[in-house]
Amino acid sequence: LAGFFIACKEIIMAERTVLQTMSGATIGISATLPATYDAAGYAATGMVYSTIGQIEDHGSHGVKSNIVTFAAVADAVLQKYKGVKDYGTETIVVGCLPSDAGQDIAEAAAESQNRYSVKITYPTGTGETTPEIHYLNVLVGSFEWQDGSVDNIRKVSMDFAICRKPVVVTAT
Repeated sequence: LAGFFIACKEIIMAERTVLQTMSGATIGISATLPATYDAAGYAATGMVYSTIGQIEDHGSHGVKSNIVTFAAVADAVLQKYKGVKDYGTETIVVGCLPSDAGQDIAEAAAESQNRYSVKITYPTGTGETTPEIHYLNVLVGSFEWQDGSVDNIRKVSMDFAICRKPVVVTAT
């Protein structure tokens, strides 16, 4: 019976077996928070996400734990334990486009104390019919213009401080 369930899981949740580029990935932002912090809550019809345009770099997100240490005098061995989990801060870089609704929401969010919902949609991979989606509950910690030299595009850097464990909807 255990083998049956493992086989069913492999059929239902087959994982990608080839690498994939980020080409086509999008990030949307919403001032609305979900009724429930799960896939159904974030995907509810009342949730409207404005796509943030002209993204150059999506940054990274995930979990990182503090490492707590203790050394007893008796044995002088440094003991290590996992401490607080931090789901990180995703820094994205965009081409500055003042007419972009997603960029406008992120700019307003940087001045706000409120949390926002973020939806990252990855491109549909080979053999997939639906994309992988990550939903994030964030505080927008910064919105900074990145000026440069004569041959630079005007850019904006935004920090999304992730407040809850990301909700990952696997591709099918």
